Amino acid sequence: MAEPLPLFPLTTVLFPEMLLPLHIFEPRYRLLVRRCMDDDRPFGVVLIRSGQEVGAPAEPHAIGTEAKIMAYSPLSDGRSYIVVRGARRFAVENTITDAEPYLVGRVRYLEERDGDDAGDRAAVAVEAYGQYLVAVMAVTDDARGDRAIVDELATVSPGEASYRIAASLAVDATERQRLLELPTDAERLDAEKSLLERETTLLRDLLVRLRAHGEGRVTLN
Repeated sequence: MAEPLPLFPLTTVLFPEMLLPLHIFEPRYRLLVRRCMDDDRPFGVVLIRSGQEVGAPAEPHAIGTEAKIMAYSPLSDGRSYIVVRGARRFAVENTITDAEPYLVGRVRYLEERDGDDAGDRAAVAVEAYGQYLVAVMAVTDDARGDRAIVDELATVSPGEASYRIAASLAVDATERQRLLELPTDAERLDAEKSLLERETTLLRDLLVRLRAHGEGRVTLN
């Protein structure tokens, strides 16, 4: 059965169990956050399909992630900074635009499923992630190159590995959204393997060009 959930459309994707800092400044989202804190309940983070974060209501993607407020830091002018942790994924059945100043969705929470051979696929994706980190470190000063991250990923569940890899990939929001929407961990890990191999190849090509021109490291966004 669909349940009402206040929605916060953003230009970023929140994955389950991942942390996301947010600057709350619009009056409608100040109200949303205050109500969620007063009632100790979550809201939903959804990637914007069309529109903007500020101003008129944006059209969100249909799959989002429940966000639980973990930290709250108010400012004297009414703005605040919060940190949320991703919880359950959900599908937006329909949206209600006139009940509150912010968007409200009727949502159905999604089951988390391993899929076929999720453990084996996780091992392959983690190895590809290790190669990606080596390439990142070769061209940047990015701390994602720590081998300990890969060793730790090898010890967690396929689901956790899939979401942690997804959250750390330096790809655009639409590709991150596609990973969020995949129905099983196995499918997500397979997609991540392909993305990691693509990004690793691009980084290695960049390194060759940098060395050819005698340039130093670059900043990876």
